[in-house]
Amino acid sequence: MDISLNSKIKTNEKLSQNSKLSMWERVSYGFGDFGGNLIYTAISSFLLVYYVSVVGINSAVAANIMAISRIFDGISDLIMGRIVDRSNSKYGKARPWLIRMSLPMAISAIFMFSVPASFSDTGKIVYAFITYNLVSTVFYTGYNVPYATLQGLMTTDSYERGLLGNFRMMLATAGTLLVRSEERR
Repeated sequence: MDISLNSKIKTNEKLSQNSKLSMWERVSYGFGDFGGNLIYTAISSFLLVYYVSVVGINSAVAANIMAISRIFDGISDLIMGRIVDRSNSKYGKARPWLIRMSLPMAISAIFMFSVPASFSDTGKIVYAFITYNLVSTVFYTGYNVPYATLQGLMTTDSYERGLLGNFRMMLATAGTLLVRSEERR
């Protein structure tokens, strides 16, 4: 066997061994999506009902707020991906964004479900549009895109990446089921 090829094989084997993640790292990564799905499922399950039944926004207007915001969200995903790619800090590419976006995401989600009753109908619609976009287009994107990027940054081993994806989806489903079980009570 060629010496240079042999050294490449050893280097790849060493890289794969160094890329092995602990069970704690896999579960911890999965819990990130567990938490993310708690808020995402609450929004997708309750927000339209809240806007229509509690706030009194016309259902067509509330649905249009969400539909128009999806367009903005698609654009913001691309922008946030580019921002993460260009990020370079001592904490890595993704971690600073997770830290920066967590608290604003939580606060804006509270505001989104707190439309002031004293606002006029137009004021409620504007408030709903702004807070919904802050949550979904700015802060959720600012958290979720870097979070998804972590899977590729944590390890170079394709098997480990697959396991991370499995843990992520398993715990994301658990977060969704927790919210849905509360919905049925």
